[in-house]
Amino acid sequence: MPLVRRTSMLAGIVAGVLALTASPASAAKHRTLTLDAGDPLAAKLLEVCDLLADPVRPQTPNLPPTCIMTYTPTQYQTSAGPEHPVGDRVFNYGSTTVTHTLGWSDTVTSSDSFAVGSSAKSSIWKAAEIGVTATYTKTWTRSSTVSQTDSLPVPACTVGWFGRAAEMGTATGSLKLDFMTPFRPTRKSKKEYRYFVIENSTFTAPTGNGAIIARSRAMTPQERTSCAS
Repeated sequence: MPLVRRTSMLAGIVAGVLALTASPASAAKHRTLTLDAGDPLAAKLLEVCDLLADPVRPQTPNLPPTCIMTYTPTQYQTSAGPEHPVGDRVFNYGSTTVTHTLGWSDTVTSSDSFAVGSSAKSSIWKAAEIGVTATYTKTWTRSSTVSQTDSLPVPACTVGWFGRAAEMGTATGSLKLDFMTPFRPTRKSKKEYRYFVIENSTFTAPTGNGAIIARSRAMTPQERTSCAS
């Protein structure tokens, strides 16, 4: 994104979200506002924090300086994602079971609880990955592609395929935004805050592991017309 365009975007978003004061009160230096991840204000603050944390941003007067984003997970657990077919389907028209060597590839992506732009999304995921790795020694991949070849036995007059259930790691916790200068988060706000804690921040991403299952079904009457007697 060109710097001029990014500067315009920064000014527009901050002007629409933050109502700054020239001389913040001393008490506001440590004041914290807690929000839920589903609060629209939380999404707006994440967008602003991402823009202000950009090292190439211009030093625009009257705007808060760099924002630091950190994530503290309180829970991490793994579970199997929904099973879905991978690779091609194989039709066995013979009278005996045939084992096929079948290659497949599966790509699984991440999800989270925020409706924000791609830049802010990248920043919050970076914070989440650091927090989860430091706390639980787990490593995520926002998009995981697994490819391999397996043997698939297909009984006579049946259709066979592989199903895969990717293992997903889900973290729940709080995102903390540290703006170096306290400010009023909305024009109607009567208090200034430096810290914003966004609770119920949930991130789910593939671990790279998963279960592969051989599946089959009987052919339909139309498909069986080509089967061996």
